[in-house]
Amino acid sequence: MILLFMLLSLPFIVQAQSTQDSVRLCEFLQVKHADAFNWVTRYQADIDKYTEENKQLKDKSCDVLFLGSSSINLWDNIYNDMAPMKIIRRSYGGAALRDMLYNYNVIARGYNPNCIVLYVENDMINSLEDITIGQTFDFFRIFIARIKRDYPDIPLYVLSIKPSYAREKLTLKQKIINTLLEEYVDIVKNVFYVDVASCMYDEKGVLRKDIFKKDNLHMNQTGYDLWTARLKPLLLQHKK
Repeated sequence: MILLFMLLSLPFIVQAQSTQDSVRLCEFLQVKHADAFNWVTRYQADIDKYTEENKQLKDKSCDVLFLGSSSINLWDNIYNDMAPMKIIRRSYGGAALRDMLYNYNVIARGYNPNCIVLYVENDMINSLEDITIGQTFDFFRIFIARIKRDYPDIPLYVLSIKPSYAREKLTLKQKIINTLLEEYVDIVKNVFYVDVASCMYDEKGVLRKDIFKKDNLHMNQTGYDLWTARLKPLLLQHKK
């Protein structure tokens, strides 16, 4: 409960380090929830499953550690699509950056990857629990900073937020976040932005409909084939 209070309730803090360093982003950001504890633990069953898997996992080394939400979790053919690379997947349901930080020790710490992939889009889903564009970007920076603290020499690939017909009203916000992320990673060592959104449009600039499941939110294999073509060559560079 103490960690949850710190993560979701304390004010955003920046602290001057030196005349050269400008400001330091601390890991606290004020976010209001009707019931913060129940919200951040809503996927506890998935976290408990990963906790047990980690206890049984004798070798935590892998070519790629995949972190994120349902677009990673529902990538049914990911092991074949990423072959011959060995991957470990620690994604779940409607994961948001807020609860991924809360669950960080289980999903992201203690592994031995050659590279890491991050995809998450659920901090803005047009719900009462949404946070702002600025808060979402700040949470991305906090999460990236924590990854780089634990894996300073390991490449991190941050995937752009994908467009979808189910969240069409959020397209502009998603594009703003993507632009901010693309600019931000340019100044962070070993962090790379991967545009997996533009390949989802046809030659006329229209978002393809044949790449989605019936919910018009999650992709089918045709959509994942587009992602594989763009992402896999980057990850193969790090296979040992």
